[in-house]
Amino acid sequence: MGLAQNLIFGLVTGSYIAIAAIGFTLIYGIVNMINFAYGEYLTIGAFIGLLAGGALPLPLPVAVLVAMVGGGVASILLAKLFFTPINHTGPIPMLLTSIGLGLVLRNAIRLFAGRSARYYDTETTTWQFQNVPDLAVGPVDLLGGFFVTSQQLVVVGCALGVFVVLHTVLTRTDVGIAMRAMSDDEALARVRGIDTQFIRNSVWVLAGMLAGLSGVLLGIQTNVSVSTGFSQILQILSAAILGGAGSPYGAIAGAYVIGVALALSTAFLPSSMTGISSAIAFAILVVVLLVKPSGIAGAEVREA
Repeated sequence: MGLAQNLIFGLVTGSYIAIAAIGFTLIYGIVNMINFAYGEYLTIGAFIGLLAGGALPLPLPVAVLVAMVGGGVASILLAKLFFTPINHTGPIPMLLTSIGLGLVLRNAIRLFAGRSARYYDTETTTWQFQNVPDLAVGPVDLLGGFFVTSQQLVVVGCALGVFVVLHTVLTRTDVGIAMRAMSDDEALARVRGIDTQFIRNSVWVLAGMLAGLSGVLLGIQTNVSVSTGFSQILQILSAAILGGAGSPYGAIAGAYVIGVALALSTAFLPSSMTGISSAIAFAILVVVLLVKPSGIAGAEVREA
């Protein structure tokens, strides 16, 4: 398999990591916490999309929207139940609570869905996603040297759409400008009359919606299981910190670095070393932070 083909895999992987990393880093930048339960938000979104597309069944775009709304609702409800009441206690209790919440959510999902992997596009599951087979029209030969499937194009296209919407929200809307102000200095933002609790709630909803979308895209690429989100949390965390913790634009850059590195590692490392993606993501994070502790674009972007 050629270098170009692996770069395509890296761009696809980086795309769904980037969508999730944006939500993760928004929570970090504005709520001031590292949410280790965030991986489970992806799993929740992936299963909601699977149910909406398979059990109902709804058309693919509608099922994706249902998954995003479900992720947003789950995120704000969990925040109200577990994080908001202890927000005054500082980042360590919030971190420990998120770890515990992640364990609870993972086991709750296992009780609901079982241990078996579910597929969006196979004939072997009762939760078959009806629309994806039509979507999978086969690989497209680009320039005669490498291929890209229609699902991969959807993943990359969705990511580009998210980036455009995110930039528009952060630079053109009052809520987005208030998010940036809170990320820089919450006390000053409060003095300037910004409703900080409303902005926090907006961030929880937005982060949950992004997690839901990322979960569906990941499920389309691979499968959906109770470990779908948990297997991605280190990559998401690495992308967010690599890009500059709290910087959504940096998280995008960090996600693509992680995605391409993972794809290239599977191409050039021995087959006996497959399945070490989390270790690779962590190694990249350590190396970059040793060279540039603020991340790829942290401070510069947040001041923009």
